Order: sequence, then C-alpha cells, then structure tokens
Amino acid sequence: MWSYVFTKEQKRWLWVAICHETRNILAFVFGERKDIVFKKLKSLLEPFGITRFYSDDWGAYERNLAKSEHTIAFL
Repeated sequence: MWSYVFTKEQKRWLWVAICHETRNILAFVFGERKDIVFKKLKSLLEPFGITRFYSDDWGAYERNLAKSEHTIAFL
C-alpha cells in the first residue's frame, strides 16, 4: 500500500506482514520502496520464524530472499 507526502515524488509505502491463519498483523514498516526498508520488515519477522513470503514481483524480494522463501502472488 502506498501514498505520498506533500507531493507525488515523495511516495511512501506501508509494508505489512499478516498471519494467514489469524489475520493478525505481525509487523509493519513505513518508508520508501527500497531494499533497506524490506530488510527492516524481514528482521522484525525473524522472531516469528517466518520462512515464506508471498508478494508481488518487485526486485527486492529476488535480491533478498532465496527462491525457496518467495512466492509471487498477485492479489
């Protein structure tokens, strides 16, 4: 999910991790759509033992996840 701050050139993304079973939010990060922000979300999920990510086909996932950890899911 994204929006912008003051101008459309300043896009900000809300990264949310939701448990499929309970629908509870496990973690979230607000920031630019950059690898470093995704890595922050990934580190917040480590205590939960998350081993699988379902997302779009954005390059940060390919760069920061093993193929066995990622499934491209168009919602």
